Order: sequence, then C-alpha cells, then structure tokens
Amino acid sequence: MTQVLVVDDHPMISTALEALLRNTPFEIVAVAGTGQQAVADIERLDPEIVLLDLQLRQGNGMDVLRRLRRDQRKTRVVILTAAIDDATLMEAKALHTQGIVLKNSDPAYLFECLAQVRRGGQWFDPEVTDRLKRLSETGFESDRPVLAPRERELIKLVRNGLRNREIAKQLGVTEGTIKVYLHTVFQKLGVSSRTELAIRADEFLARSYMGAEGGDVST
Repeated sequence: MTQVLVVDDHPMISTALEALLRNTPFEIVAVAGTGQQAVADIERLDPEIVLLDLQLRQGNGMDVLRRLRRDQRKTRVVILTAAIDDATLMEAKALHTQGIVLKNSDPAYLFECLAQVRRGGQWFDPEVTDRLKRLSETGFESDRPVLAPRERELIKLVRNGLRNREIAKQLGVTEGTIKVYLHTVFQKLGVSSRTELAIRADEFLARSYMGAEGGDVST
C-alpha cells in the first residue's frame, strides 16, 4: 500500500477522499488541517505521497511544499486545490511538484494522477497543462527577470499590502535595506511605483519561475 497524507481543512473533502481511495493501492494514514500539523505528520509518518490543498485556515499549502523542498525530503507532492494562480502554478512546477489536480475536475483524474505519481511519474490536470503551455507561448521565458528568492518574497509582501516597516520586521532586516531591495526590484522589472509592482506582482512572479527548475527556488 502507498501511504498518503491528506493536508486539507475541509472535513467533507477528507471524507470524500477516504471513500474515493477505499479498496485502492492508496492508504490515507492521517489528515492534517494546518500547515504546522502537516509538517509534523510528515516528519512522524514519512508518507510516500502528500495530497496538499493550497488554501488552509491556518497556514498555506505552498509553505508546506517549500519546507519539504528546503529540507530536501523526497516526499512526493500532489496539489489538490480549487484554484491556483499563475505565479503559484509556476512556483509549484519549479519546486518539482509531482502532480496538480483541480477539485472541480473528474474524480478519476485524482486516481490517475496518484497512480502515475506512485510509479515515479508526474501528472498535471489537463486544464493546468493548457495554462502552462499558454504561459510559455506568451513569451514569458524570453524576457524572464532574474529574481533572487528574497526579491520574490519582497514582491509577495508588497502584493499583500505590507508597508516597508512591516516587511522589514517580517524579513528581519532594516527598513533602509527594504528600500534598497525595492529600488533594485523596480529597476529589474521596469516599474516606476509600488502600486504598479503590486498590481503586476503575479505576472512578474510567474515569469521569474519560468525555467527555475534548475535554480534556487527557496523563499
């Protein structure tokens, strides 16, 4: 049996997954409702596959994925989510996610994905595959900005509406350092204001993750 840890805070979803995977080669060994619990369960149970929702009431599924990759754990990750924006999609791909399934898809897709991942392969929802293809065709890769992990983190915080003082506190640096970071990011991306950076944040982040599979994608 392939051991699966479910990370989802909706009881209805976990119940449905248990029913779907009953009498299959997959065994749900635990259900974690928060990112912190997920990390603890992964360390305690060492499951072969983590079935990961992105939107949690406490924490964020991407934080769990980043932690796994930072710790260099070989746990296979399948994202099961209702929605995923372009920037998150490209980051998930860069972090070598083995599978992505949308919750509104045919339930058979999830089993197909898990079966492929169990064999050591990769499987993305057809809708996600089409989006990845469109992103590549837009020319993002040809003009991809080279952003350091800290710069990507800075852009995300600006997008979330944090001011320099709040960002400095969160990143553990001085407010002056944040101003220097912002100036560098503005120059790299060709933007002239904080507002423009926030509005176009997803676009810039998606571009920066194109082709990042071979580089440093930690945050």
